[in-house]
Amino acid sequence: MGVYIFKPEDLIRYGSARPEQMELLKEEVLSKKDVLIVGTSRSGKTKLIEALLHYVPDNWKIAVVTAYGEFKPFRPNIEVIDTAFDRRSTTERTDEVIERLKNLKPDYVVIDTLHTVSVPRILDELIDEYAFIVTSLVMTNDLKAEVLHWLGIDEKTFDRFDVLVELSRDWRTGMKKINRIYRIKDGKLEPLL
Repeated sequence: MGVYIFKPEDLIRYGSARPEQMELLKEEVLSKKDVLIVGTSRSGKTKLIEALLHYVPDNWKIAVVTAYGEFKPFRPNIEVIDTAFDRRSTTERTDEVIERLKNLKPDYVVIDTLHTVSVPRILDELIDEYAFIVTSLVMTNDLKAEVLHWLGIDEKTFDRFDVLVELSRDWRTGMKKINRIYRIKDGKLEPLL
């Protein structure tokens, strides 16, 4: 049995997203906005990325930085940069990822929850050149503090993102959904949908 790649209409069909939420996110992606996707473990962060990447035009290059084969390149314009802990230092692995990204010159860079490279350094060096979709774990309702903690970024880097998508997972039913979408403005989260 193969791996099913979720499409936007799947998230709507299963109640994980409302049509207006997906339409807003489509506009953000097509405008090459920087997007944070946050949630608890197994809240659907990677599935939302898969769905959002269906909006990306075929002529855009997408680079996905992940670890241990967790992301499958389901379209020809997706290049996966797979990192893993090895004998090299985090600095060396990060240098390699930055170099590969610069050589690829992607329209979008996806960083899907990983701790095998320095995400803050990648963002510091490249966020002005490329659009980013980055996932982060959150364990409390203080979304900004959680992102700063889990990604290891500072407030200045956080404020460079345009939108934050908060996912939730009902522990009783297992249902995953977009809880709320926020605009990031002047260090604050302003609810949109």
